[in-house]
Amino acid sequence: MMRPPASLFSLLGILLLVLGSGCSSTQSAKGVISGDYGRPATWLRSAEAREKKGDLQGALYNLKVARTVSRRDSKINAAIKRVEAKINRQSEKMMRQGKQAVSQGRLTKARRYYLKALSLNPKHKSALEAMRELDKRASKAAMKKKVARSNSNYNNRTKKKKLAKGFHEEAYIYSRQEILQAEGRQANLGEYLKEIETHLKKFPKDREVRDLLSKILLDQAGAAFDAENYKDALDYLQRAERVFTSDADRLDKIQQQRKAYGRALYLKGVRSSRNEPEHAIKYWEYALKFDPDDKKSRLRLRNFQSM
Repeated sequence: MMRPPASLFSLLGILLLVLGSGCSSTQSAKGVISGDYGRPATWLRSAEAREKKGDLQGALYNLKVARTVSRRDSKINAAIKRVEAKINRQSEKMMRQGKQAVSQGRLTKARRYYLKALSLNPKHKSALEAMRELDKRASKAAMKKKVARSNSNYNNRTKKKKLAKGFHEEAYIYSRQEILQAEGRQANLGEYLKEIETHLKKFPKDREVRDLLSKILLDQAGAAFDAENYKDALDYLQRAERVFTSDADRLDKIQQQRKAYGRALYLKGVRSSRNEPEHAIKYWEYALKFDPDDKKSRLRLRNFQSM
């Protein structure tokens, strides 16, 4: 068996020396100065320097590296807890200042505070949610400005020249876009419904928005009925009838829902008539409000009143 030449061993030795010297002088990504990276003191010195500069995330990173080198060092663990607590205090302070800025209407300033909180703690859930809310508000405000500008331009053009159809005007596009984007996320349902109805007065041919309004009103009526809030359920159905007074198909659907609620209330009244007659009367009275042609509820009420 042939032995490797001696020159090969010499070459390997030189290579190891070069690699060893290179490892001791390379800087880390977090700014650790050259030194023995196997010693916790190297990382602790770097963490201290980072903290003095205000780079708490960099300090925390170096402290956690130090802990991987010496897991049982109580000083390292105490330093990690101290820096984490400092990050939490400062980030919460930024959050409070951000919320105060929002309450004052200074949204740009609020955004800066939230970004500072995120620079301290990139996983800060409240700061991320606050940024999303600011983005929504900014988007809605920008959309309202576009709608107002478009409506103004549209009105100016119609004064000069009466248009037969404004269906594809900018005002229509922006208005319906704002409505459809807000579906399911509106904070005030009453204002949202008024916004939809105003849009439909201007653009009555917008079938998609008409479908949306019909769905909201009937769904709200159903939710109110299930909660036994019969007055609100009736109000939503009556509102739908007023909006779709010239739409025979939708009126028929509303009438069917009215009759279904009337039948349900009639049965509730029958079940309550023996033990809770006062409830039975209330159910039959509401049944007649939903369906004035309900002969069974009318007969039951007449019999109770004649007793």
